[in-house]
Amino acid sequence: MLVGSHLSIAGGMHLAVQAAVRLGLDCLQVFTKNQRQWKVKPLAQADVDAFRAAVREAGWHRDPERRLVSHNSYLVNLASPDGRARARSRALQLEETERCEALGIPWCVMHPGAHLGTARDAADEAAGIRRLAAELDAIHRSTAGYRTVTCIENTVGSGTNLGGPLEHLAAIRGAVRDPGRTAICFDTCHGTAFGHDMSTPEKARAFWKAFDAAVGTEHVKVLHCNDSKGALGSRLDRHEHLGAGACGRACFAAIAHMRVLAKVPAIMETPKEGRLRGRDPDRANAAWLRALALAACACVSAAFLGGCRPWAKPESEVLAERSGVAVAPTPEEAERLRRAQDVARRGEYQEALGEFRSMLAENPRLAAAQVGAGAVTLEQGDLRAAQRAYEAAVRADPRNTEALVGLARTHAAAGRDEDALKNYRAALAVKADDMRAVAGIADALERTGNQPAAIPFLERLCADAGADADAWTRLGRAYLAGGRIVDASAAFEEAVALGEVSEATMDGLVSAYGAEARWSEAASAAGEFARRWPSSAASERAAWLAFRAGDYERALLAYRDAAERDPRSTKAWNGVGVCALNAWLLSDRLDGAAREEARRAFERSLEVNASQPQVQKLLRTYAP
Repeated sequence: MLVGSHLSIAGGMHLAVQAAVRLGLDCLQVFTKNQRQWKVKPLAQADVDAFRAAVREAGWHRDPERRLVSHNSYLVNLASPDGRARARSRALQLEETERCEALGIPWCVMHPGAHLGTARDAADEAAGIRRLAAELDAIHRSTAGYRTVTCIENTVGSGTNLGGPLEHLAAIRGAVRDPGRTAICFDTCHGTAFGHDMSTPEKARAFWKAFDAAVGTEHVKVLHCNDSKGALGSRLDRHEHLGAGACGRACFAAIAHMRVLAKVPAIMETPKEGRLRGRDPDRANAAWLRALALAACACVSAAFLGGCRPWAKPESEVLAERSGVAVAPTPEEAERLRRAQDVARRGEYQEALGEFRSMLAENPRLAAAQVGAGAVTLEQGDLRAAQRAYEAAVRADPRNTEALVGLARTHAAAGRDEDALKNYRAALAVKADDMRAVAGIADALERTGNQPAAIPFLERLCADAGADADAWTRLGRAYLAGGRIVDASAAFEEAVALGEVSEATMDGLVSAYGAEARWSEAASAAGEFARRWPSSAASERAAWLAFRAGDYERALLAYRDAAERDPRSTKAWNGVGVCALNAWLLSDRLDGAAREEARRAFERSLEVNASQPQVQKLLRTYAP
């Protein structure tokens, strides 16, 4: 889960990026200007450069769609019936889109506005949606080719505001002429305050099923994770710290465990003042949210997923206690377990661990408490304690997949990959569709250098509809290691098609195309790689592949770039020399400038390393 926050841009937007990194956040939302003023100060190039430099320093430039979000001005109302007001709003939203594009921010969150007619009147709502869509169309026409996408945010639906019912979100996106330029931002506080009940696992599951049918969950590109001060259906837009409001833990647990939302930036807009549980509020809220995603036996989230053993068991299993096998907790123990897990999810690990150990002192065969203790100590980095707890859970219940997976993860964290494999396989023997075990086996095999053996497990991961680019990239690398070159190319192409192109993906694609002797495609991919992740070595590779493809002009340009980046690279200078010499020969030896460039390049190469007889021969023969 990608957890971030809306941070202040006081002193410069680049400082917000640096603050997010210091707080340990994964992503960031900002205002690119004062959100409550119509007058906009122009965006200075120095501000753009500083922001982009901070993004690059944070390593976020490679996947900005997971990292960077802006929120538009609160003044914008593109649904207004007043033409002059709409024109003013359109100009302000256009300015915001242009600023986002300049800064490299892919997502711009926008409230849908108010129709200003009669509240709850279907005709007025439809008219407001038509006006909003028409204004968005005008903005899109003015920004053709821009990458920034407008994310329509759901609202509490107060007064004549649009965006409360799910049907509004679907209608807005369906009405614009270029739906690819619009997406959805879902705010948990707004959803609860409007009346969308996600307070239990069952209700959360029902809501997201309805959302998917009405809007399409795949269109959610930004999340706002805020608890609600207002009660369910109150239409009160007041944000509260996570876990302290009316949304319910299940609301956030559902989001934390939905694969389709795993790569969506989850932005907190929670209160910033004072301390929360003794910590910075953003740190404390982020820890609470991450705990939901990480907790191995979180009752609420596991009930949503169906991935945790139920607390209650049939009476027949209670009899197993006589043989020393773990049994279900008593109702009292189950309640204590739930409380301890709640504490762990809030990041208060020592308090949770004390409760788990207190329960174990009373009932040493309570496997669920051992699993809870293992999860907490593993999160704390105490691998020995985690191993002891998980091993005790496995002794009590050898078929407890949570214990087996937890023990495997502990071994993996300690570098004991063979032991990790053993326990992952044991978990898979109990539950054949446990994708945690499948992923763990693939990870361990890759770490031990046995990538071909990881192929069937990586294929299972990629067969899942929610497989991301990283899974396909790993499969492509395993195919390459196993000599399955055509399959490797197809896997890397699938990764690229998902739109999450990483350095590893492009590197693998170049290697696969080259291994297939698809020189032209390899050269194009290598050129794109060098553009995104520039270095002398990247330019040299792009140049060599372009030369193999017969594109000598592109090869010469790439070799020049490599030589400029690393003046001591003999490969780069020799490449320039050979390409320039080739241009001279192809011109029937009429292009004297090319011959002169070849001579200078070979001389520069020999200055770096004089022991190059082949280069000396070329220089004597063709460019004396």
